[in-house]
Amino acid sequence: MIPLFIGGTGRSGTTVLGRTLSYHRDIFTIPFETRFIVDPYGLRDLVYALTEGWDQYHAHEYLQEFIKLLNDIYPSRFKYLYKIAAWKIYTKMHISPPKYHITVDGKWKGESYYDLSRPPFSLLITRDRFMDLLGDFISKITISEYSGYWQGYGVRLSPKMRVIGRWNYRDIMAIAGDFVGGIWNSAASRYGARIIAEHTPTNLNHVKFILDLFPEGKIIHIYRDPRDVVSSYKRQSWGGNSAVDAVPIINATLKKWYSEKEKIEKSRYLEISLENLVSDPEVTLRKITDFLGLNFDENMLKMDLSKSNSGRWRRDLSRDEVKLVERELGWFMKDKGYKFSDNS
Repeated sequence: MIPLFIGGTGRSGTTVLGRTLSYHRDIFTIPFETRFIVDPYGLRDLVYALTEGWDQYHAHEYLQEFIKLLNDIYPSRFKYLYKIAAWKIYTKMHISPPKYHITVDGKWKGESYYDLSRPPFSLLITRDRFMDLLGDFISKITISEYSGYWQGYGVRLSPKMRVIGRWNYRDIMAIAGDFVGGIWNSAASRYGARIIAEHTPTNLNHVKFILDLFPEGKIIHIYRDPRDVVSSYKRQSWGGNSAVDAVPIINATLKKWYSEKEKIEKSRYLEISLENLVSDPEVTLRKITDFLGLNFDENMLKMDLSKSNSGRWRRDLSRDEVKLVERELGWFMKDKGYKFSDNS
């Protein structure tokens, strides 16, 4: 099993690419963003707290938060149904929904996986097996547990503290890789896949960590005209209300990627544009299958790419917003060959 991580700025085509690749007979694209590797208090943050950022309190607290996160992303069926109901109700009342009200992103391989009756992670692994893997991971990194608390502990019944020593980065990454690999391997076995693809956009911000976690893993960066990205950001709850909000996030993400990719082997990453995927899908997809060491599968051409909304920025962005994007992200537009609004 080879892990493939797709990343981007957000609204750059990660889901579209994931769905397209899911038609390949040897690829299973996880039909939702798993997020637990790269999100706040996720695996990346835990590893930092156990290595370079270690002290006894950070180690304990970050493990506690990591456990909470995993219970949030793969809750019991009852808790999941509550989250979905709250999500549908709260958003209509302009209240933010419960954490990780994860649902499956529509159709994959032409089949509808969208099922609000069960947690999405159940597509990959049973909850019992998931919790067994988590328990094994915790036992490997914990020395002992004792009754006690510290100043920042908070009010809890029968408080306990975990003793966790400072870890060598390579050693903890091997254990962490076994944990995530257990989930990925379960999915690979279930769907007969050689490659498991994951498409959380912020993978792009943490490529070195991801490739350290999976030495055999690969990264695809899918990018898009940044003016279209900003146009789409403005419609998201997390993307800001204007180009003024969106541009700094996109700019920082791309600059971090340019810095990160200098540190990894060129054989381990590929960059493609959404525009090329839409306009010439076969050529673009052949580049991807060559990169992954797979034969081309014409089934991928079944994906409908007609609704990419390319060029929507012309109707969605004000003249001032276009100027802002082109001024701040002009360096990226020039590098990728995008024309400026004045045709320069």
